[in-house]
Amino acid sequence: MNIVGIERIYYGAANVALATRFHKDYGLELLEEGAHGADFRLLNQTTVHIRRAEDGGLPAVTLDWPEMNDSTAREVVWGVDTAETLAQIGAEIGRDREVRADNEGVLHTVDDNGYHIGFMVTRRTRQSTPFPDTNSVLNFGRRNRVAEGTIRKTVSPYRMGHVVYWSPGDIPSLAKFYTERLGFKITDDMTKGGLFMRCAGSWDHHSLLLNGGKHRGFQHVAYEFRDFDDVMFLGTQVEKGGWKTNVGPLRHNVSSTFSWYIWNPAGGLAEAYSDMDCVDDNWTARKFRPGEDPSFYGSAWKARPEQGDTPPAMWKNDVTAPGFPEK
Repeated sequence: MNIVGIERIYYGAANVALATRFHKDYGLELLEEGAHGADFRLLNQTTVHIRRAEDGGLPAVTLDWPEMNDSTAREVVWGVDTAETLAQIGAEIGRDREVRADNEGVLHTVDDNGYHIGFMVTRRTRQSTPFPDTNSVLNFGRRNRVAEGTIRKTVSPYRMGHVVYWSPGDIPSLAKFYTERLGFKITDDMTKGGLFMRCAGSWDHHSLLLNGGKHRGFQHVAYEFRDFDDVMFLGTQVEKGGWKTNVGPLRHNVSSTFSWYIWNPAGGLAEAYSDMDCVDDNWTARKFRPGEDPSFYGSAWKARPEQGDTPPAMWKNDVTAPGFPEK
């Protein structure tokens, strides 16, 4: 099943105005704003949709996360390469669950966690970015020019790279829906901590993480930026707008990304990242035991020592985050 990545996310927000302002500050292109909510587009033409939490056209809330209100992602729609792949997915998952096709041809269903997901033929454009020339010790990629990262600018994400769901149950069993029926590949195994997976049409280290823990629901979406400087610009940009950092900036131990996590009033968090590991079928999945295995430490470094060992999405001194727990 050649799934290529995340195509759309639909949120139900307790405060639509706040969620809309957040996505504007995050650099997404506003397509439409009105009483219904707001629609945004990324540089690769994938989209994010904000709706009122009580909107009857949204799938039901799947959320058990005490610090949150009813704001959450209601549906993640995955893009596939062709109409033939879409038909194959519909036939496969329709064997044991309801699959509904809407008037756009998008297929809607639920995974084994009960999370609402969809599938559609992708409309994305391929976006690649020239990497800025960099100097290191006696290696000079840039001569007689200042570094691009010295010039202040407003940044925008290129695409949605991955999503993370809380998965408090039997994670290997829950992951089989994705691996055995949708062609996802396990890239790293954190045992009780969760499973990282990539969709078959992507070389990203992960497109999906089922994260262990006591909560249930959508945890975060990750947006890819060009490089370290753009991640830093983004974090500065949104903090200037009054939004609350959860953790970051940091360098992850698994997947290698530079990352910065911000609480998102539409639901969960938004992660800004760059420099993710590129993996293919020659990659060997590793197995970690968080808390026991010295080779696993979440992040290699954090720029803000006061964050300590706090992992992403842990609610710690975050009561001032805009939109939480506001109804």
